[in-house]
Amino acid sequence: MLHVGSRSKTISLSDYKVTNGYGFYHIVRCNCNHASSSVRPQEVIIKERIRKMFGKIEISPSCYDTAWVAMVPSRDEPKQPCFAQCLDWILENQREDGSWGLSPTHSLLVKDSLSSTLACLLALSKWSVGHKLVQRGLDYIGRQSWSIDNKGQISAGGFDIIFPSMIKYARELNLNVPLDQNLVNVLFQKQDSAMERNDLMECKTNPEYYYAEGLGELCQWEELMTYQKKNGSLFNSPATTSAALVFHCHDEKCLGYINSILKQHKDWVPTIYPTTIPTRLQMVDTLQKLGVDRHFEAEIRTVLDETYRLWEQKDEEVFSDVAYCAMAFRLLRMYNYKVSSEELARFIGQEHFINSLNAQCTSHEDAILELHQASQLAFDEKDHILDEISTWTEAFLQQELLEDSNLDRMSQNEVEHALRNFSATLERAENRRYIESYDVNMFKFSKTAYRSPNIYNMDFTLFSMHDFNLCQTVHQQDIQELKRWYEDCKLDQLGISPKYIYTSYMPMSSLFFGPEFSDARSVFAKYVLLTTPLDDFFDELASQEELLNLIELVKGWNRHSTIGYVSERVKILFLAIHNTFNEFAAKAEIMQGRCVKDQIFSLFLDVLNCMMREVEWWREEKTPSVEEYLSIACVTIAVKAILFTTQYVLGPKLSEEVIKSAELGEICKCTTMVCRLLNDTQTYKKEKEERSSNIVNILVTQSEGTVSEEEAVEEVKEMLEKNRRKLLRMVLHKKESSQLPQVCKDLFWNTSKVAHILYSNGNEFRSPEGLKSNINALFYKPVDLSPTQA
Repeated sequence: MLHVGSRSKTISLSDYKVTNGYGFYHIVRCNCNHASSSVRPQEVIIKERIRKMFGKIEISPSCYDTAWVAMVPSRDEPKQPCFAQCLDWILENQREDGSWGLSPTHSLLVKDSLSSTLACLLALSKWSVGHKLVQRGLDYIGRQSWSIDNKGQISAGGFDIIFPSMIKYARELNLNVPLDQNLVNVLFQKQDSAMERNDLMECKTNPEYYYAEGLGELCQWEELMTYQKKNGSLFNSPATTSAALVFHCHDEKCLGYINSILKQHKDWVPTIYPTTIPTRLQMVDTLQKLGVDRHFEAEIRTVLDETYRLWEQKDEEVFSDVAYCAMAFRLLRMYNYKVSSEELARFIGQEHFINSLNAQCTSHEDAILELHQASQLAFDEKDHILDEISTWTEAFLQQELLEDSNLDRMSQNEVEHALRNFSATLERAENRRYIESYDVNMFKFSKTAYRSPNIYNMDFTLFSMHDFNLCQTVHQQDIQELKRWYEDCKLDQLGISPKYIYTSYMPMSSLFFGPEFSDARSVFAKYVLLTTPLDDFFDELASQEELLNLIELVKGWNRHSTIGYVSERVKILFLAIHNTFNEFAAKAEIMQGRCVKDQIFSLFLDVLNCMMREVEWWREEKTPSVEEYLSIACVTIAVKAILFTTQYVLGPKLSEEVIKSAELGEICKCTTMVCRLLNDTQTYKKEKEERSSNIVNILVTQSEGTVSEEEAVEEVKEMLEKNRRKLLRMVLHKKESSQLPQVCKDLFWNTSKVAHILYSNGNEFRSPEGLKSNINALFYKPVDLSPTQA
């Protein structure tokens, strides 16, 4: 039984059993029909609460926006508020320190609270109510004025425009804001600079138009009203829409928009409305990052179906915000919907990006982070749109990471993750990092800070912790079984260190981590472990006699006792192969409902024969052509043999037609090419000294001096990227005629990710310290509630 702590009590969540269902995470999505009656009510309740969140979107009240709504005068009685209920809400929601703002507050939001507080004071003063509250609010502003020019404080992007204007408006209302005059002068100077720089009253494409309430009567409201949305709002902002009613005219559509919000929230408004599609997309994204999206497949599919419908219609709810447009593109593409990168063409350069922010509510940083993540899903050989977006967003985020000390732990983790090679991440390791940095008190920014319980809540924390720790328990059992197998096979006598148990198991367990994939993880890890001594055997350790003996034993298979062994190490290696492959075949037959033993053995024999061919090249000092080399080297890397064998125990039944299909053949070809080329770009110097074949060295040799080593490496990297993108396209771009289950496609893609990890320079899994740390984090150290989560 697993105990997960919460603030006031310990919730006990029991392990659950699994059947032979299959599924996936990120690109790996899995059906989770493996829960049994052993699941305790607490987990069922938490899971059901999360499901219900998809149907009910919640967001925190915005004191700032509610204040602007409260300032709207009645059309019939201009000296009375049009929305008196919002004025009452302000009167009832002043905090003990005299401020208004997000509750619970945050130490970095003092400046943001000043903005909300001053807006509320304007509303109260305009209607001459709450005099004691006004004085308390002014006292708060006086005490906290230090935060206005404090670079450590976070505030909305339009602060320099809006806050000085509210000071001017306060003076018109005879409200004396207790700020040092020198500070006020600085604020007015900043406002002038911002308006001159952005030419706010002339340039209608300027991003700061979103903060038009800061212009008041100076704003060209007639022109701004051309940006009115179908729902009657200006930029989905209650504050800006209300400002139009205050400074311009009583537009019926604006009034209808405000009334539609109050119909739902009664006496307050959020800082952005509507939020249904963006919030649901963020839920999907958050559940993915926490590693539990596979439990909510039906709900996620419903969200993405609706998002795709809006995408096809070019609906403003998806396309008016850069961040959510990019997020929609990324999630839709990852889930096999056909979406074109052409829709992101307006963001191909930083200048174009800035000019597209006229109606945005999210921060620039959020939007750039989302654009960068979307750009990593380029799968056409040449996609100049996504490639150019990737270039400039990467440079921006790297600079942000270096300079911005205000990045909270969660945001910093997200930026660091985004900057890692998309093809070289172990998702389970990232899940753990995200779970540990996930903060239920986290906030986002629009006009002001806000929270959504749909995105940050304790249920997400508890459920993801339980899921991670449950999977970790299953992984421990897998590893114990691998250790027993390792000892039975006497692999230590072949020079294979026990640490290879972890290095062979870790990649697969981090990508196919669900309990239902235990057999697939076992087959994959054992096959990888066996290829290690086999590779050493053919590379340098074995004599010609031993190599031929091993091949003869494999061909004879069940006649090995009559064939005999020329050495003890041949005997150990063959018996390990023999017993393990019989186990593979038995498991595959149960899963497939037919015998696939011959197919498994044939694949392995191909590997041995090609390894023997490489030995012959070495002994003959022959340099093969590039084509000949790849035809052999893409087999000796054993990717096809390992993956074809693993997919037999992955879950779905695979007919011989599917196994022999052109689609599977092409996916396998791209995967083996990616793995082989990655290997060769890292080992060419070593293999040059050993006189072993390597594509880099072949290209240099056959060019007869016209191609340098560096140029050859670049040529190979271009081949690598071409195959990587083609593989990604086949995995994500779903064809109606495809018979290959998605989980099998994901197996090949995720194997290419493993190769990127293993062959990337300076990766955290290659150093002893990094390996040890990840072994503990992934397999032995449970996830606990951090102080910020408890």
